[in-house]
Amino acid sequence: MASEPVSTAYDRLRSRAREVLLGHGGIVSEERLIEALFGSVGNRRLWAPFLAQLLANDEDVVRRADGTWALRHRPVTLAEGWPRTFVALDVETTGLRPARHRVIEIGAVRYEDGRCVERFAVLVNPHRRLPSYIVRLTGIRDEDLLTAVPFADVAAALRAFLGDSVVIGYNVGFDLDFLNFELRRLGQGPLVNPALDVLPLARVLVPGSGRFDLDTVCRNLGIERTVRHRALPDAEATAALYLRLIERAEAAGLRTPGDVPPQPVRRPVVVEPVARGRAVLDRALLDGVPESPGVYLMRDGLGRVLYVGKARNLRQRLRSYFAQPLGYTRKMDGLLESVAELETVVVGSELEALLLESQFIQRYKPPYNTQLRNHEAYPYVKVELGRPWPRIVLARQREDDGALYVGPFRSTAAARAVVELLHTVLPLRTCHRSFRDARSYGRPCLQLTLGRCIGPCTGRVDPDAYHALVDTALRYLDGETEAIVGRVQQLLDEAAERLDFERAARLRDLLRRSQELVSAHRLVRDTLTARPCVIVTPCPETGDRAFLLMVAGRLWARVVASPEEADEQVAGRLQAAWERAQAAPSWILDQETLDAVSIVARWLREHHDDPTVIPLDEPVDWCAVVRYGRALSRATLAVHAPLDVDEVETCVSSEDERGTQ
Repeated sequence: MASEPVSTAYDRLRSRAREVLLGHGGIVSEERLIEALFGSVGNRRLWAPFLAQLLANDEDVVRRADGTWALRHRPVTLAEGWPRTFVALDVETTGLRPARHRVIEIGAVRYEDGRCVERFAVLVNPHRRLPSYIVRLTGIRDEDLLTAVPFADVAAALRAFLGDSVVIGYNVGFDLDFLNFELRRLGQGPLVNPALDVLPLARVLVPGSGRFDLDTVCRNLGIERTVRHRALPDAEATAALYLRLIERAEAAGLRTPGDVPPQPVRRPVVVEPVARGRAVLDRALLDGVPESPGVYLMRDGLGRVLYVGKARNLRQRLRSYFAQPLGYTRKMDGLLESVAELETVVVGSELEALLLESQFIQRYKPPYNTQLRNHEAYPYVKVELGRPWPRIVLARQREDDGALYVGPFRSTAAARAVVELLHTVLPLRTCHRSFRDARSYGRPCLQLTLGRCIGPCTGRVDPDAYHALVDTALRYLDGETEAIVGRVQQLLDEAAERLDFERAARLRDLLRRSQELVSAHRLVRDTLTARPCVIVTPCPETGDRAFLLMVAGRLWARVVASPEEADEQVAGRLQAAWERAQAAPSWILDQETLDAVSIVARWLREHHDDPTVIPLDEPVDWCAVVRYGRALSRATLAVHAPLDVDEVETCVSSEDERGTQ
């Protein structure tokens, strides 16, 4: 007779262990578990290591600090009926993946005999910036978390609040998984409270709900909510929903959680096996790659740069390419198959990584970098002030022709939307007439008939009235948007009254894109005229500090400070760089420098009140600047850690994917 495969025997033992735990309420001593699995305790030291190895990779079973074994999410004992003493729990996070994202808020509410007796709510500092979609979803901002406590300072209070209570939640596994990952990062064991999920109960008892997110189910049952996507209000709503549902359950004859019929299991999607990066990448490429923040370049066999990226941990980021499916995205199709060499540059700050990445992309123009590569094509909005009847057009290059050039802009489509919006609102000419002599005036075109031009070609237009329209356009480009926005709103109302929804949608899109462009241009312009500053960052070369001197939106100098140097020496180099910047001629923003200034502008906007940013006022005490920068703690400098490319995500529908909040 053939012997049973080892893997099958181990699987059978793991299943038996889960059955034993279920039969004992989810927790059992190590001796009893050994006896149930192997027949006799015998020498515990002999069996305990084998038991630990057997259950090491079982995600449902954990070993507690007291030596007992428990189910990660203990079931509610069926004989207890529906518990009315419990803790309702909810968390808000920076994303959907516990291994990569972090908890930013915890809310819990304790009920005894169906009455609320205690609440627990705390913001948690994730030590990273929040994605924009999380800010929009929750209303929690980065500045709200600056003074929040880290999870390490919350863990003990949270465990004390939960105690051994039954934990309920809406898709409670999501919340517990995040909390347990946070506890694992601290080297602590997971929460092993009995857990009861309200989501399956809602699916059975509110079948006509359509969507089964928390807000929709509460609305269908008449449970009012004023605050959404915040931890404590969501926990309170979950508790109210649970109490309402168990009344329905008992009326329907469902006396215990075990009476709820199981939900149909969706048939898994069969995914065909695909080749991954390890099939085409040489593991030797990772030799010598540090676990440090920086920028990496992927080269082909001829040394040409194919792709430039940045990462918080270079080794981890590059190692992830070995597990990435080939052709993972269309724009990256063929990249991994062509990589023959990896080059890394270690930096100390997010700002330096962004600027260095931009420089490399401009220098090498990698085919797999779709952004920051075609700066030569960045357009200007040209206002022909040197002509008697100025036009507003797009231009690819700045010329010495007496015209006013606004820009450049990083988006041709958005710049074109600005020009189209101005011509929609203001009846300015779009023709190519020179107006140098009577013959060049010609006959009026269709634009005059349609009311899209006041017709300078007719010879009856007041030049001052025409230039007043041009001045309105210039003010809009300079950030004074009230007049144009007001006129667009009138046109939108008129289109809506005529039921011309297509034109209304077009106007709305033009206004949105043009305002985004004008706002970005104003941010860059304000950065060029803002006060100079020094930004203090970590320094990978010396392990101490680096001082970035920012002048007129540019990184003018990077002064490295080694631990052995006196403050006066570092201050002297900073002062020399400052004096060179003061003596240098003023410069004009152009297509080549726009990307770098935009990066600096956005970074300073997000970190303007950060303690690592030191504004400069004359006269500058450079020794005081250096002393202040060196006194900053490493935790304060952690704000500069470069982001992985994958960390800036766009969540299309976080509610549907999470199914909870």
